[in-house]
Amino acid sequence: MKNSYRILGTSLLTLGLVGCFEVPDQDHMVTAQGIIPGVNCQQPPLVALASTALPREFGVTVWNLYKGQRKNWREGLDEYAKSQDLVLLQESATHPDMLEWLKAGEFQWQQLQAFTQGGVSFGVMTVAKTPQAFVCGVRSPEPLLRIPKSGLVSLYPLQGDPDGVLVVNLHAVNFELGMATFREQLNDLTALIHRHQGPVILAGDFNTWSDKREFWLNKLVGELGLQEAIPVPDLRRTAFGRPLDHLYYRNLDLVEVSSPATDASDHNPIIARFAAQAITP
Repeated sequence: MKNSYRILGTSLLTLGLVGCFEVPDQDHMVTAQGIIPGVNCQQPPLVALASTALPREFGVTVWNLYKGQRKNWREGLDEYAKSQDLVLLQESATHPDMLEWLKAGEFQWQQLQAFTQGGVSFGVMTVAKTPQAFVCGVRSPEPLLRIPKSGLVSLYPLQGDPDGVLVVNLHAVNFELGMATFREQLNDLTALIHRHQGPVILAGDFNTWSDKREFWLNKLVGELGLQEAIPVPDLRRTAFGRPLDHLYYRNLDLVEVSSPATDASDHNPIIARFAAQAITP
């Protein structure tokens, strides 16, 4: 309980310093093509025929970008994300420099808008070199602050795999004294994992700063049959001695994983490579 009050107090101070937020009445997906209504995650995904697909071995970066507040955030993206096949960002901001970076990299991308400030949209963003076959989003208001966190569920075609890779990118609810909203958010975002037969990636900033949150998350990923890619050395950002960022996977082979130290954000990224498993007839 003491940890909850401490984190809440720090957050309220931060919000008071940065100014006013606007929370949209409805979920919106922000894309290179413009703003569209968010797609409900209850409908099952189907892999559409696609001219491009993720390669059999592909790279993933998971990173809380701290709203691009550090001066060298773009250099950090160039170093840790530009050459990757999939980039899962939390606290992304659609300011002009970010949009320019996405365009220069010829990326496909979607952001589920959590809130706006000064005409800039903030939320989780999934970036890829490959068009997605399906995407949906979940926005979950913080119980104490009412400023939402957001999550995206995307399905990408994978070479040689008829099911494709289901990718869940989330920024978990943080500021609540219990865990009801935290559990509801993760259950909503992982519902399609139960039904998906192919490879899965579940990653993001889970805000696992307490024993109870960590225990419940471990139970959930165990039920989903997921493994965690843990960097060695493990330089992920921690709170009260626990890592906040996680990368889980299923039906993939982990080739390598690292968490390099950087001052381009207040989090260090998780960088991994995965290989598709051979499909037995």
